[in-house]
Amino acid sequence: MPWKILLAGLLVFVVVGAPHAREVEVTGSATIYSNNVGGARTQALKNAQRQAVEQGVGVVIDSNTLARNYEVIRDEILSTSQGFVSNYEILKEGTVGGSVFEVTIRAEVEEGKIKDTLTALRILHKKMGNKRLMIVYHSQDPHALPRDNGAVTTTLGAVREEFNKAGFRMFNDQQMTRIYQAIEQEALVDRAVDNLLVLALDQQAEILVQMEMIAGKRDQRGGGFWAVKTTLRLGIYDAATGRQIADIVTEGKELSSKKPGNYDWYRMLGKAGVRAGAEAGRQGISRIAEFYQNVGDSGFAYLLIFRNFSFDQEDAILDYLEGSPGFQQLSELKNTRNYLELELFSSEEKSRLRRKIRRDLRDLEIEVATQSVSGNRMVFINPDAE
Repeated sequence: MPWKILLAGLLVFVVVGAPHAREVEVTGSATIYSNNVGGARTQALKNAQRQAVEQGVGVVIDSNTLARNYEVIRDEILSTSQGFVSNYEILKEGTVGGSVFEVTIRAEVEEGKIKDTLTALRILHKKMGNKRLMIVYHSQDPHALPRDNGAVTTTLGAVREEFNKAGFRMFNDQQMTRIYQAIEQEALVDRAVDNLLVLALDQQAEILVQMEMIAGKRDQRGGGFWAVKTTLRLGIYDAATGRQIADIVTEGKELSSKKPGNYDWYRMLGKAGVRAGAEAGRQGISRIAEFYQNVGDSGFAYLLIFRNFSFDQEDAILDYLEGSPGFQQLSELKNTRNYLELELFSSEEKSRLRRKIRRDLRDLEIEVATQSVSGNRMVFINPDAE
């Protein structure tokens, strides 16, 4: 009897031996439309394979876990069910009652692949589920809609729903009201994202999502319909380091057979925004998951900035960091004249790491001064530069 490990709020996995295929027998059906028997047969075969994979999922996780995570499993596994079926044999097929086509198959379902995929999803939940995420509507484009626009509110709700479903901890309406009040009091509305990152850290948010929404032309025509379009942008940042995780742009469209008036236009804009918001949220979750998977258990992620050093000094700094034990996954993010930006993972805490770098560079006859900044960013400045 396989074991079951139950982790609250996470996927439940059955511990099995080596990956193997399970043989199942299932029947799929599809309605015949406009006498298109071939199309119905193709769809019935797809439905049968999906049922086979769903049975395979049901072996690996229990029914409660399947129900709780159904949307994720549907999107990541069931929607691409053919990829989890290694082989199948058609046992019986034909029309039923003249309006339905049925296909019965014996399929080999790759439980190992299903388990690997579910394990990956479990890792994503583990890495992301406790992250606190703050979404701020902060427009930089002069054509962006104002925050109090109804379509913006609707779209923001769609984005929040996607992140909620992924297990992020979100700010409630009262908390967001206070945050927007702080932004307005500090006149942060038109200033750089660095100010929002400081605010996110003050609010103990680990991820900042900056959102803006731009409406398309009101009377833009597409074919025989009136098209209402919106463009949504999400800038996603790791609050501790200030590192931008993703810059996501999506579009939504809503069509009408007649020219929309003001009320209909905003209503349609909201519907288009929901589509764009849901897609932006899904893309954002994927990019965040990728970011934190890459971070893994390597320790703390730091953003190191070196300003006003010569090219020779920058080369010496890079050689030092690359050759020092305990510095993992060093990445060069930007290297322009007098400016070097690096991402570094280290098990050292910030203050200790900053002192170590400063001391070691001085041993290499590179004088540095440090600038106090929030989060996991460290700025080193050449004090001798003119």
